[in-house]
Amino acid sequence: TSGLNIDDIAAVLKDPSRCMGAHFFSPANVMQLLENVRTAKASDRTIATGMAFGKLLGKKAVLVGNCDGFVGNRMLAPYASQAATLLEEGATVEQIDRVAQDFGMAMGPMTLGDLVGQELFWKQ
Repeated sequence: TSGLNIDDIAAVLKDPSRCMGAHFFSPANVMQLLENVRTAKASDRTIATGMAFGKLLGKKAVLVGNCDGFVGNRMLAPYASQAATLLEEGATVEQIDRVAQDFGMAMGPMTLGDLVGQELFWKQ
C-alpha cells in the first residue's frame, strides 16, 4: 500500500473528504506502527476517526502526508540499501542482522526483508 497514491483513490469518490489511508506495517499482528495518511481533502472528522480507529486497534498511530513510501518506508529504503551493500561487500546475512540488533533494532534488515518480502525494497 505504500506505493499507492491515496489522493488518486480519494479523487474518484463522491465525497473525497471522507477518505484517508491506513498503512499497517508488516506483519500487522506484531508491528505496532500504523501510518494514517492524510489526503489533500480529508476532513478533520475523517482524520480524527482514523486516529481513534488506530488507538482502538492498539496501534501507535501517526499522521503522515501522502508521499511515495509514506514515512516509514522512506526511512527504511536507505537502511535496506546499506544492508545490501554490506552483503555485496562480503558481510554475511547473520553479521548484518546481528549488528543491527546490537545497535537496538528489533530485527535485522535481512530478517525484515524475509518477513515482509524483498520486493518491498526493490519498489522504493
